[in-house]
Amino acid sequence: MKIHEYQGKELFRNAGVPVPDGYPAFSVAEAIDAFKKLRKQTVVVKAQIHAGGRGKGGGIKIANSREEVQVYADNILGMDLITSQTGPEGKCVQRLLIEEASYIAREMYAGIVLDRSNSKFVFMVSTEGGVEIEKVAAETPEKIVKEWIEPNENLKTNQARKLAFALELTGTQVKHAVKTFLSLWKVFKEYDCSLIEINPLVVTKTDEVIALDAKINFDDNALFRHPDIQEMRDLSEEE
Repeated sequence: MKIHEYQGKELFRNAGVPVPDGYPAFSVAEAIDAFKKLRKQTVVVKAQIHAGGRGKGGGIKIANSREEVQVYADNILGMDLITSQTGPEGKCVQRLLIEEASYIAREMYAGIVLDRSNSKFVFMVSTEGGVEIEKVAAETPEKIVKEWIEPNENLKTNQARKLAFALELTGTQVKHAVKTFLSLWKVFKEYDCSLIEINPLVVTKTDEVIALDAKINFDDNALFRHPDIQEMRDLSEEE
């Protein structure tokens, strides 16, 4: 089972993973209300579908005023958004995330998945954020650094530090990244996830480490333990 970015970010936020402030919107009026609540001059209007590549498809826009939020929300809601992951028919956008803009210094990648070949979990990071990780794996696999985690163990602090240093982070960035990685692992284990990806994970111009995206898949066989997660299911995305 998959959930939307805004739902994933709510799980992240509750676990202590830094994410930008934002609100979901199901209509143009709700998008404008979200802009007002954020009290920020610049926001990002983001289409919410179960697919990547939304920016290239025209599903992510930066807005600098209430009027721009209205125009972008009106254009994106109801559009058939075509990305590299949707197929030629695209997916109809029925909800948005209105989010404060982040001032990015660097883009990176972080992800957790089950490595079925050796029955261990693997926490992966890469300095190549904003690029499809499959492309990085195919063209420059040396830029993906991995730490394996035994099924009955947790991500250790020294492993999180290794991952932070692999991203060439320094100073307070390392401290922030370690905390973020440990919190991500908490989400992964607590909710029986099968995959977590943040692409991009960013360093801001004030040295914060923030999850700018949130992709979470869950183990269908464990959903009975998580009725709160089942309530997040968007059946229209599974048709």
